[in-house]
Amino acid sequence: MEKNKKGQEGPMGMSFGVIFAIFLIIIFIGATFFGIRQFFKISKCTQIGNFYDSLQREVDKVFYASSVENKEFKINLPSEIEKVCFANLSSTITNREDYEEIADFEFEDANVFLIPYNSACNIPYKKINRIKIDEIIKSKNPYCVYAEENLKFTKRIYDKFVIIE
Repeated sequence: MEKNKKGQEGPMGMSFGVIFAIFLIIIFIGATFFGIRQFFKISKCTQIGNFYDSLQREVDKVFYASSVENKEFKINLPSEIEKVCFANLSSTITNREDYEEIADFEFEDANVFLIPYNSACNIPYKKINRIKIDEIIKSKNPYCVYAEENLKFTKRIYDKFVIIE
């Protein structure tokens, strides 16, 4: 005796298959967008890490130069980062506006900060060696430069450290 298999052949059987296929397509598209978003986030974080590495490398080149050195450094940061600040947060603060952005890092061993820090991928500050921070911040502490600008490194023959303008 043959059983009736209407439920498998009729409109309900086909609808379930179509709905399931659409559900899978939505899941795959969502996963793709999530993956692309994560890739761009990692790319942004890598760019910030590369900025710090490049900054230290260029400071070292100027520091070890045997003669007077003046060098331009192009800031290469994600568009969300507005400013790069050099500061000694344990010294007298003369630039209150920018200080408010980085005040949370007062007890960190750092002299370079990114504003806004919440766009800096959990690396909003770094200590750059061989820079003369007291000279950099003598007119303004923190001394900030917009991320679209260039930094100028200077080391005169008798300077022990690099000055950033």
